Amino acid sequence: MSRLVFGIDLGTTYSCVAQVDDYDRAVVLKNFEGKNTTPSVAYFGEETEVIGEEAKNLSVLEPERVVSFVKRSISTDDAYNKPTKFPRGLDPTEISAYILKKIVKDANDAGQYPEPIKDVVITCPAYFGTKERLRTKQAGIIAGLNVLAIINEPTAAAIAYGMKVKDEKIVMVYDLGGGTFDVTIIRVKGGTITVIATGGDHHLGGVDWDNALSEYILNQYNKEKGTSYSMDSDPHLKNTLSLLAEENKKRLSAKDTVNAVLTIEGASSRIELTRAIFDQLTEFRLEETVDKTNEVIRIAKQKGFDRIDEVLLVGGSSRMPQIKARIDAELGCDAKLTDPDECIAKGAAIYAMNEAYSQAMEEYAEGVRDEKPQSIGLSNQTRVVNVTSKTYGMGFTDENDKNKPKIFNMIFANTPLDGNCRASETFSTREDGQRGVTLPVYESDVANPETDKIIEPQMAVPMEEGEPHALQLSKYYPKGTPVEVVFEIDVEGILHVHGEVGTDSIDFEMKIKGVKDEKELIKSVAMLSKSNVQ
Repeated sequence: MSRLVFGIDLGTTYSCVAQVDDYDRAVVLKNFEGKNTTPSVAYFGEETEVIGEEAKNLSVLEPERVVSFVKRSISTDDAYNKPTKFPRGLDPTEISAYILKKIVKDANDAGQYPEPIKDVVITCPAYFGTKERLRTKQAGIIAGLNVLAIINEPTAAAIAYGMKVKDEKIVMVYDLGGGTFDVTIIRVKGGTITVIATGGDHHLGGVDWDNALSEYILNQYNKEKGTSYSMDSDPHLKNTLSLLAEENKKRLSAKDTVNAVLTIEGASSRIELTRAIFDQLTEFRLEETVDKTNEVIRIAKQKGFDRIDEVLLVGGSSRMPQIKARIDAELGCDAKLTDPDECIAKGAAIYAMNEAYSQAMEEYAEGVRDEKPQSIGLSNQTRVVNVTSKTYGMGFTDENDKNKPKIFNMIFANTPLDGNCRASETFSTREDGQRGVTLPVYESDVANPETDKIIEPQMAVPMEEGEPHALQLSKYYPKGTPVEVVFEIDVEGILHVHGEVGTDSIDFEMKIKGVKDEKELIKSVAMLSKSNVQ
């Protein structure tokens, strides 16, 4: 069985690739510069595409050609309005594909593999819903990859950790990345990793700490020089401050006091920064993560899990001393900062190897392959049971109040994805002689089945782009004909919808904004295939 399967941490600020080696160790593959991680930054010139450290440096000179933190935009429908706000009219999925192509190309070249990296597992934030997961998967396809699976980042971190655990443990993974935040509570037992509860915020991450420090540095400069420069007035200055803030944030993780030098139009100022000031500037952001953490702990307790044996801090931003200090104080624990930059990619690599092994065993059992696949040590013993990250419901109109549509929630957030995550509900046609029905599907963050079974439309977002399209039926049906709707979520957390009206049975294909149809996908694949990213 080939070991050419890989895990990819497609991060908001940094990305990396990992593989399980011949000794059953998950190892990160270095990029062209000899580093383990690559900045998730893309520069688009007239005829060139540059990804990584060089693109990050170019953001000061040509900010209009540089895209950073694109992962945050994957969650935003407006980011897919054509022409988009990004260079060349690209969308977040396509830009993510450029990043994937670069990191895979580097890993290939640096590792001198006999054949191209092709089969991969890509990670995403735990709170990503169906839209974001499909967009992430398509980014991999556009980059020319065979995406074996999409798995949650905290789950991947727990897989990497779980390889060392023999006894049952309840583990909380606090994942503060560069642009996103996840918190997940997981049970690790006998090679099985079961997600109990998860939550997060796709617009909360290390960059928000950077922004607070940037504002402070600029304000101190203005005070000293009597100037009135603004972050929003000059993109060159904004990117200069962003790089300066990130650099000094890292320095403050090791020192109590550092000096930042800011130069604007030839005039320089040295600004003293202390860890105490930095902590004060960003305290409210830290408290947001604590609130999210306590919310997930509450959900776990409702499910009967009232203890936490271990707290893992992952994501590069969790290196900030304030993070461990606050979490330790809040939970009365000794949180572990374990391989925060690489453990997600390593866990994804173990999961990828597990997927490849399982597939090979199936082929052997079915007689497709002659030889039984060789055991791959601990990695082939890993089983993952995840949970849904969103709540999914169907829009409907009450017969007694036709002017006020509602949403009937069918599958709630934190429902186990155990291969049987399925729910059905029967509605009915509204008019006599009805020849079509619409299935308006909604996604939300409500999580209480007792109080949120029926909610107002403003509490959720529609899954489909524009108005839901009507499903044409084979004949006219009378008013009150039963309409059975089935929601099913696969192990990757992607929703599938099926409908039955009388003798009509329909697999409902939603037109989700930013998720490309076959023609659009072929066009994007062709575009990337011609690119020689640097």
